[in-house]
Amino acid sequence: MNTVIGKDDIDDSAARWVMRMDRGEIGEAEQRELDAWLAADSRHRGAFIRAQAIWCDMDRVAALGAGELMSAPRPRWFTDSFRRAAAIAACVLALTLASVGVSSRYLAGRESTDRGETRRLLLDDGSAVALNTQSVLQVKFDDDERHIVLRRGEASFQVAHDEQRPFVVRAGDVFVRAVGTAFNVRMKPEGVEVTVTEGVVEVTRAADADKGAIHRVHHNEEVIAQAAQPIEVEPLSDEVIAQRLAWREGRLVFDGERLAAAIAEVNRYSSVTVVIDDAELAQKAFVGNFKIGDARGFAHAAAVAFNMRVIEQDKTLRLTQ
Repeated sequence: MNTVIGKDDIDDSAARWVMRMDRGEIGEAEQRELDAWLAADSRHRGAFIRAQAIWCDMDRVAALGAGELMSAPRPRWFTDSFRRAAAIAACVLALTLASVGVSSRYLAGRESTDRGETRRLLLDDGSAVALNTQSVLQVKFDDDERHIVLRRGEASFQVAHDEQRPFVVRAGDVFVRAVGTAFNVRMKPEGVEVTVTEGVVEVTRAADADKGAIHRVHHNEEVIAQAAQPIEVEPLSDEVIAQRLAWREGRLVFDGERLAAAIAEVNRYSSVTVVIDDAELAQKAFVGNFKIGDARGFAHAAAVAFNMRVIEQDKTLRLTQ
């Protein structure tokens, strides 16, 4: 017996995936599951793109009406589950309306990279993006703004000049606004880093937007926006910037970083994990230049530098005395 999957079922699944992405609930296993779902049927990708576009519009509506919703008394049945179900229903309803002629103004697209993969993308406006390992971004363009949502990881942007349509990157609660410039955004567990390599960008947090707390960041400067901490702007040398962005050329460059930090960076790109047993040696400064994904080359170089040996077992490279 053949099982026929209807459009409503596909739209419902697409809406659920988009909401999970927006809440940051997509891990590596879920990402593989989503990629498999998208590849299984050409209708899935179309439904997913429509759901992304509509979800963006729903975000705007929610932001405009947040005050009224928050101030209204809530019955006991108004739980998180109910809100999620209502959001799914709204998304499916909006998708149904879209199918009969009510379409979004957005050109939405999702791009991602696997572990060890980097990609170069050319956007419709002529801007270029380099997407680092294990990263996810979403493109949402409209008539008066070019909007990018960095969901996870790191991306480097070379922005095509367009004064009529500012280029805005959102990473968590941090917004980076540019017209024509070049900059890098990295999401880390402790916060967001923004490095400007050309021109000027404006950086702010969503919670500070109404307060006018906008930080102008210039060429060779970096913003560090840690959670629950004031935004800081620091100068960087050309050498440091070149080192940090060497991943765009397929290299990892270390020049005095702690060995533990270098190991963590190498492990971002490889399914073979490097670990070190000696806590004291892990704090030593390390220097080296390696091809992305070459965990074995890195491990053996570190072993030579610090008189250690490498034991390999079950995709683990252990540095030990």
